[in-house]
Amino acid sequence: MNKLKPKLILGMPRTFSIYKVMVDRLEQLGFEVIDISYDDDVFKYKNLWDRFVNLFRKSIFNDKGYKNKLKFKSLGNAVLKKLERIEGKADYCLLIRADIYPKEVIEEICSKSNKAIAYQWDGVERYPAIKPLIGLFDRFYVFDRRDASSESSNYLSATNFYFGHLNHKEIIPLKKTFFFIGSFMKCRWEEIQRTAKCIIQNDGIPNFLLFTKDENITNHYTCDGIKFIDTPINYEETIKLTLENQVVVDFLTNVHTGLSFRVFEAIGYQRKLVTNNVDVKNYDFYHPNNIYILDNETRSLADFINEPYIVIEDEVLQKYNFDRWIKNMLEN
Repeated sequence: MNKLKPKLILGMPRTFSIYKVMVDRLEQLGFEVIDISYDDDVFKYKNLWDRFVNLFRKSIFNDKGYKNKLKFKSLGNAVLKKLERIEGKADYCLLIRADIYPKEVIEEICSKSNKAIAYQWDGVERYPAIKPLIGLFDRFYVFDRRDASSESSNYLSATNFYFGHLNHKEIIPLKKTFFFIGSFMKCRWEEIQRTAKCIIQNDGIPNFLLFTKDENITNHYTCDGIKFIDTPINYEETIKLTLENQVVVDFLTNVHTGLSFRVFEAIGYQRKLVTNNVDVKNYDFYHPNNIYILDNETRSLADFINEPYIVIEDEVLQKYNFDRWIKNMLEN
């Protein structure tokens, strides 16, 4: 008799389609996946009244989650229908960025699973609506070590990961190419522009992609090596672009110190890394030949790129592979 597949409810934002890769890999690993992810980033207020009520509740009642309730009311019908169809209980539920779901929906999700787990892959302070929801879960993981080490914290520490099965080793990267992709944020433009210029000055080639649909931005902000795109690139295509370049570039935002996916993709796919996140020195995969920390180095970028890549031990690599990551999340 065939062993029943473990059943997992997975909920997360659909941004850049990483959820599709995760669902596919979970199924390859033997899970039956009930995917309740939804497009929370396409929401628009129906009218000025809804916008005013959200501002009022956030300002007067410190209600950080009201906007997410409006989003879910508008976009979450398919999620509710999937939950209604679940017979019995799932073995696990894993919600990533659980703050995109209203409290009553999370309670329903948790009631339909034997073990409820949440992972906040962005800073808690960046999305504070998560705070009153934490107690609903059996375990709550954060990727920012500062959150996990805070006083009286019941947060558990985790990291982001890379998908080992997407590593196409036949792709040979172009030498001295530096890849970055992200959404345009005015607060980090100066650093991105300065880094692109530094790469060029050190005989490198910056391949930087910034996403925005605002033509005023694309007309006003220009720099060699930086290209604006108005259509999101899906996650698998992003990985292909990563593999085609010799160096991955990562820019930390000022709301957390956690390591982004870019860091783990560089490590997992054995590409060099340029980052402004000094905390990367505190991880077991750090080696100065492989990682250059912006504004924290005495050597030049040209010297760094010419240093030989030091191969990371396989046990360390596997530690951050999604296959190991999901096992630790569910079984620890």
